[in-house]
Amino acid sequence: MSLFWRIIEFLKETAPIFIVFNISVAIVLLILGLVLIAKKNREQKTKKFIGIGCLSVSLLSFLGALSNAFASFVVF
Repeated sequence: MSLFWRIIEFLKETAPIFIVFNISVAIVLLILGLVLIAKKNREQKTKKFIGIGCLSVSLLSFLGALSNAFASFVVF
């Protein structure tokens, strides 16, 4: 049982680092996705597809930061 509490303490200590990392990755991917989906690049299907992929991963990264914040500050 002490191993469980050590893991919980480790997750509490590293949570702020991963929250900041997830948010920074999400912002970069959001900007990249919006640039690739921009009006002048809309004609190329490959860039549009990659842009939508970047936006999707960006949303997942924001969701990861949100769930990490919820778990570390509310649950633990």
